Formats: sequence, structure tokens, C-alpha cells
Amino acid sequence: MADKSSITRLILNKINEVGDITLESIFPRGRAESRLWRAALGLHNDYEFSPKTFSAILSRLKKQGLVVKSGNHRKSIWSLTKNGSDLLIDEINSLPNEDGIIRLVVFDIPESERRKRDLIRTELVSCGYNQLQRSVWVGYRPLPEKFIKNLDELKLKNKVEILSVNKEGTLGKI
Repeated sequence: MADKSSITRLILNKINEVGDITLESIFPRGRAESRLWRAALGLHNDYEFSPKTFSAILSRLKKQGLVVKSGNHRKSIWSLTKNGSDLLIDEINSLPNEDGIIRLVVFDIPESERRKRDLIRTELVSCGYNQLQRSVWVGYRPLPEKFIKNLDELKLKNKVEILSVNKEGTLGKI
């Protein structure tokens, strides 16, 4: 689970959803700006997200030809390029299709492994899963094989449970 690639996908998706963005719109002066965008990107409140981090990600995306910038500094406008749009389409097409089966992902990862926990949350968001509680997530598609392999690489398989639910109960559609 590469933290940078997951965040990159989330940012590209949000630019695609909202259209052109400015750094000022993401981090307005005198406001609790990062809280807004952590929520918009589906990241946990503890995730470190700052204008400097976001600018660095946008600069990297620009070098990769995925976004284009017009204007300067905080008033600059960032937009997806055709390559950025094509990458998003490829990402969406690479995810397993929703099959209507409710899946819960539950994990208990200690504070000492917080970075791993954050990586899992970010990856779940990029797979279209929604957070029910801090360590309980719900989704309607199988998780990609890559996710399962990464759990193994991170030595987290014994700390993560993936369950399918055949009846909705009190959850309803999320």
C-alpha cells in the first residue's frame, strides 16, 4: 500500500469531481483548512495534511503530466490533463466491480503501527469503502488482490478481518 500513490489517486479523483481547484480554495487563510480536505478525501483526522504536502503532491503530478497549473502561487489554478483523466479511468477500471455484497473490513492495529493503519484507511477510501467507525469500514466490491498482498507484506493479516454480510440489518445503504 503505497501512501503516496493512494493520496495521489484521491487528489486526482477530487480534481476530477470538482473541476479546477486553487490552493486558496483548499487551504483558505485563517480557517481549519486541512480538516475540510481530510474529510473531502476521506482521510482520518490524524492524517498530516498541510499546504506544503499538498503543493508537493501537485508539483509531482505536474512533472508526471497528470495536472496542469495556470497562474502563480496560492491563486494558481490546477486542472487535470488528458493523461490525468486517462489514469483515473484506468484506475477505476482496474478495481473489481461492485457486486452488491456488503463487505466489512475490521482491524485492530496498535498505536505503535499507526502509519500502517493510516495506509490501510487510505487504500480503503481509494477502493470506494466508507468508514463506519475508526477501524470499521464497509464496501460493496471485493478488495483488489493487491490489497490482500499488501496486508501480508505489512504483516497485518492477523490484525485485519474482512467479512461479507448477506443481509443489511440496521446498516441500510450507505
